[in-house]
Amino acid sequence: MRRQSIPDSEWVAELVSHIDALVGLRVNHVRSWLGCNLRRFEEGHAAVGDLRRRFDDMVVELRMNVQLCCAQCASCNLLCIRSRFHEGEHCCNTNHKCMHICGFCEDDPKPCGTRYVSSSLSVLVTEEGTVPGMLGITCT
Repeated sequence: MRRQSIPDSEWVAELVSHIDALVGLRVNHVRSWLGCNLRRFEEGHAAVGDLRRRFDDMVVELRMNVQLCCAQCASCNLLCIRSRFHEGEHCCNTNHKCMHICGFCEDDPKPCGTRYVSSSLSVLVTEEGTVPGMLGITCT
């Protein structure tokens, strides 16, 4: 689904859900592998317990490292989808321009291309203060 076709907060929530699902699959796969390979060892063995604790610590670290920043992008008001602990400016990883088909380009409809400056829960607003695709000017 295109990022600009739904409110940005919903798109980011779906991305977070997808990432969490991938992490869950990986964690379950490794946990299963550990279970299969540690079955032959004594359960009370200290090294086995240490390995399981280390794995649990690594799972917590992995989940923390895949959290998204979700601050406002430095170039527009979409949400930053870089790592929560990133360095540098916040970035939404888009070109920061409206991708909606303009309602005023009747002869040759094409993406609006105006830079976004703000977002709300339901609509993105362009520099001219209008709803995307409804600028009333020739698209770039």
